[in-house]
Amino acid sequence: MGYRPGAGGETASSGLLTHSGGRCFVKMHPNAALLAAEEAGLRALEPWLRVPQVQGRYADEAGGVLFLDALALEPLGQAGWWAAGQALAGLHSGATNTVYGGVADNFIGGMVQHNGDETEWPRFFARQRLRPQLKWATEKGLPAPACRAVHRVIDHLSKWLPRRPASGLLHGDLWMGNLGQIDGPEPVFFDPACYYGDPQVDLAMLNLFGRPPEAFYHGYQGHLPTPEQRARWPVYDLYHWLNHFNLFGHCYASAVTDTARLLCRELE
Repeated sequence: MGYRPGAGGETASSGLLTHSGGRCFVKMHPNAALLAAEEAGLRALEPWLRVPQVQGRYADEAGGVLFLDALALEPLGQAGWWAAGQALAGLHSGATNTVYGGVADNFIGGMVQHNGDETEWPRFFARQRLRPQLKWATEKGLPAPACRAVHRVIDHLSKWLPRRPASGLLHGDLWMGNLGQIDGPEPVFFDPACYYGDPQVDLAMLNLFGRPPEAFYHGYQGHLPTPEQRARWPVYDLYHWLNHFNLFGHCYASAVTDTARLLCRELE
């Protein structure tokens, strides 16, 4: 048996474990609940998307270990991006709910993500996304002008967010680093933070650290995003910028401030 440490992710340490029966990808974290939530997310996505299969999980007072298939992933090509769009559309339209949230609380990165059931989307996003992150950011020293701008956005969420959009199962943490391809163009999705909500959440995050090619959107919906779809994205971005501030510190304060002020200008 052998173990080769990986480069390490932003949340859990990881590596490749080789044993008599083959090999597996191992993730370790002192908070075992975080890995239990990841397993739950992978199992929720598995009927709809190609994900690393869970081989097992172990937890004790020292933390947790998650054992996954070791996959030789490659960056997505054009065909892979088209297939990823089609697969994600199948998830969003096939796995639906009558509420928002709809799963046990989990984690976004290392931060708690609340998922209590709500029947109105702006209320869900205020109570269980932006307000908790803003509270933690305030405690961590987010500058007062940024806090005031975020508060104002929260008070006017109905300007950008529809009251009751379709509620589909979301990957929840779908930046471009959390998908790849294998066996040609077959896309693989990993590191989820699943809940039920507006499918535009996943599309917005795909544009947070880069931009998928047009092939992705043609696979997803047959055309590029509409202005109405894009109008929601900065609100969803604000959640992730707040989360990054809380996880990684003041280097993300300007992203929070700029996004909140951009939205506030639309209220003038």
